Amino acid sequence: MPEGPEIRLAADRLARVLLKQKATRVRFAFGHLHPFENVLTGRTVTAIETRGKAMLTFFDDEWVIYSHNQLYGRWYIADAGKRPDVTRQLRLTIETQQKAALLYSASDIDVLQKSELKSHPFLAKIGPDILSEQSWTHLIGQSMD
Repeated sequence: MPEGPEIRLAADRLARVLLKQKATRVRFAFGHLHPFENVLTGRTVTAIETRGKAMLTFFDDEWVIYSHNQLYGRWYIADAGKRPDVTRQLRLTIETQQKAALLYSASDIDVLQKSELKSHPFLAKIGPDILSEQSWTHLIGQSMD
């Protein structure tokens, strides 16, 4: 089961390939999220944050993808248009010109407006993420850069 530190490491890997990049393709496995594919495709990823075991992928238009890996979810990075040789089920694709961030086997994915984050059932129950730069900046009074 992925824990907070593993999710933070995955977020850092995703940030290296997605931050400040335009999503050329966004695909969801779940039908209720299909309408958001066109909303997010063409948008730029502005931040990737963690909140406990949840990951938040922010886009330039105030939309956010919430994902929680649950027991079996796992993020992979591949070249654009390529897929790793795995037996898992692909649940979310965020692709740029060069790379693709692929979430397999996760069952808890949602698309929210930034203003809705505080009322999300999981996020509303947890405090700040101690592994986030924002928490460290608050604690030590300076940026980690």
